[in-house]
Amino acid sequence: MNVSSKPSYRDRIQVLSERKGLDPKLVIVFTVLTLALTGTVILTWEQILRPPYYAWIEKNYPGPENSEHRDRLEQRGEHFFISVTVDAIVVTMLLGIVGRKQKRLMEAQERLAHNEKIATLGRVAAQVAHEVRNPLSGLLLYSEHLKSKVSGKLPESEAQLIDKIIATINHLTNTTEQILNFARPVTLAPQRVDLNSVVPDVIQLLRKEIDTNHIDTKLELHPAPVTGMLDEASIRAASLNLMLNAVQAMPRGGCLTVSTGAQNGKLWMLISDTGSGMSADQIKQLFVPFNTTKSRGLGLGMPYAQKIIEQHGGEISVESKPGEGTQVKIELPAARGVDP
Repeated sequence: MNVSSKPSYRDRIQVLSERKGLDPKLVIVFTVLTLALTGTVILTWEQILRPPYYAWIEKNYPGPENSEHRDRLEQRGEHFFISVTVDAIVVTMLLGIVGRKQKRLMEAQERLAHNEKIATLGRVAAQVAHEVRNPLSGLLLYSEHLKSKVSGKLPESEAQLIDKIIATINHLTNTTEQILNFARPVTLAPQRVDLNSVVPDVIQLLRKEIDTNHIDTKLELHPAPVTGMLDEASIRAASLNLMLNAVQAMPRGGCLTVSTGAQNGKLWMLISDTGSGMSADQIKQLFVPFNTTKSRGLGLGMPYAQKIIEQHGGEISVESKPGEGTQVKIELPAARGVDP
C-alpha cells in the first residue's frame, strides 16, 4: 500500500475521539451524584445554616416595618447559597470528567505516535532486510559450491573456515527473516485455543535452554480449560518469546512460573521469573524495536509479542524491580469461547 493512502496521524486521533458518544453509565452516575449532592446542600441549609442566618436578619431588621425586607433577604440568601454551592459541585464534577477524558485522549495520542514510529521503523527495516536476503542466498550457494569443490583437497583446519562462513551466512539469513516477520502484517485465523495446552508445549520447546540454565519450572494452570477464540500459531509464538526472555534473564538458575486463568470475560497468562529484574527506565524501553541489552539478539521479541497480543484486542503489562525478578501478564478477550 502506498504510504500516502494511509490515514494520517491527525485523522486517526479524530476517529478515536469520535468513536464513542455519551457513556450512558457516566450520565447516570453524574445525574445520581448531582441529585444526591443537591439534596445534601439543601438539607445542610435547612438544618444547619438557615437558623443562625434567619436569627441574624431578625436581630438586624426587627419589627413589623422590616418584615418585607427580611423576606427578601431570607429568599436571596437561600437562593444564593443553594445555587452557588450546587453550581460549584457540578462544575467540579464536570472538570473531573473532562480531565479524565483528556488524560485518556493524551494516552491514546501517545500510543498512536508510538505505533506510527514502530510501523515506520518496521517498514525501513523490512526494506533493508529484503535487499540483503537475496545476496545472502547467493553467498550461501557459492559457499556450499566452494565447499563441495575443495572437499578432500584442503586441510581440515582450512575446510572449517568454509563451514564458519556458511554458519555466519545462515545466522544473517535468520536475522533478516526475523526482521521481515516483525514487519509483515499478521493475519489472524481465530479458533478455539486452550492456554492450558499452549503453556506446556512452549515449555517443552524451551526445555534445552531451561535445563542448560538449571531453571526450575512451576506451572499453575487453571483447573478448567482457559479457552478463547485465538490465532493459535501467533499466540504460541508470542508466548515463546515471552518465556524465552524469562529464561534468558536467569543465566545462573532460578524459577520460571507460568500461571493461567479466566475472569470477567478475559483470559490471562502470567509469566514470572526470579532473574535480576529491570529498572523503570528499562521497562519503558522494553517494547521499542531493536532496543536490547543482550549481546545477541535484535530486540524484537517483546515488540512482536505486544503486536500479537494487541492485534487480538488484548493487553500486555510488565512489573519488575531490580533484584526481584519480572512478571509479564497478558490478557486476551475470551470472545465467544471461554470455559469459566
